[in-house]
Amino acid sequence: MNPGEKVLVPTKVEAGAFPGEKLVTVDTKTGPVSGFTSNDYIIDTPDGKYILAEVKRVSDVALTVMLIGSFFTTTGLAEIPKDVRVRKAG
Repeated sequence: MNPGEKVLVPTKVEAGAFPGEKLVTVDTKTGPVSGFTSNDYIIDTPDGKYILAEVKRVSDVALTVMLIGSFFTTTGLAEIPKDVRVRKAG
């Protein structure tokens, strides 16, 4: 993965406060990050639900991504541990 690439990050999905949005939770290096995103950014696959993100930085231990949405404890930047199954989008 390279900076600028779109990826799919595994997420837990619940109903949002408004129609057209979902509450999502992503496991990060420092713990879970939750927030709201548009239904359009949730990808449902046979092996789970994913949120669309953009790679910002790649290191030996984590992938730093910008999650698309409005999050409670971050501007959307999240460090995803290397052992989490992130997929390339598209």
